[in-house]
Amino acid sequence: MTQGTASMADRRDDDTTPTEEDGLLDQLRRDGILGPFVVADWAGDSDVGSVRSENEDRWATVADTLFAIADGMGGHRGGALAAATAIDVVRHHGAGMTEASAAGLAARANSAVLHAGEQADVDQLGTTLVTLAAHRNHAVVLSVGDSRAYRFRGGELEQLTRDHTVRNELIASGVPLEVAERSKIRLDALTSHIGRSSDLPIAAHVASYSVMAGDRFLLCTDGVHGQLDQETMERSLTLAPCTAAVDDLLARARHAGGRDNATAVVVEFARAEMGDA
Repeated sequence: MTQGTASMADRRDDDTTPTEEDGLLDQLRRDGILGPFVVADWAGDSDVGSVRSENEDRWATVADTLFAIADGMGGHRGGALAAATAIDVVRHHGAGMTEASAAGLAARANSAVLHAGEQADVDQLGTTLVTLAAHRNHAVVLSVGDSRAYRFRGGELEQLTRDHTVRNELIASGVPLEVAERSKIRLDALTSHIGRSSDLPIAAHVASYSVMAGDRFLLCTDGVHGQLDQETMERSLTLAPCTAAVDDLLARARHAGGRDNATAVVVEFARAEMGDA
């Protein structure tokens, strides 16, 4: 006995079942799953904290599509100079930043900070840098150091960047932290920053991330993420508008001790209207 096979006409292929394609895509767009997207709201601010006498953090936005934060190091004179110089480079050369151009932007900022230090006769200055560029269907993030980028989606906060610290380098290399903690190594020391000697490579995190309607991206210095746990940051990010979220993050960071300058930028995306697409 042989078993017959169904004819092609009798087979059902779910992958090719006809659909009302235009209606389906339109519904996906209304649900915020498909783009294009635009920045619907944003806010940024900085707080000196409760311990430091000067604020070495700097932040900026360009045309409501490019956002950046820098956390300067090297004392007020050097740290503030490094952070301001890096942000100035982003302002003038970062528009439309892509994955392909991000590394070049970091290198340009590094050269500018080194030159600024030489001109001001300031040694050992440097800064972190985290930058977000909003595109129609995604966001590009560049980070160097331990300032971070997060995405807040569906009530959950996801860290997008990886701190360039001794701690993370040891974890990546498989060295047990308990071994490192018994030594005199500063685990939170930065392994990469803007302002490194020109003969040293700059380790930079560069990646693109998906965007959905209602997404919020948070850029912040360690004066925020080093003071607040994830649950606290999530509570702040539920507040609307973005100004309220930023104000709450900075107020909570100060209340938690304010041991460092604290800077935060929150960027919210929405589906573009027909005129914006």
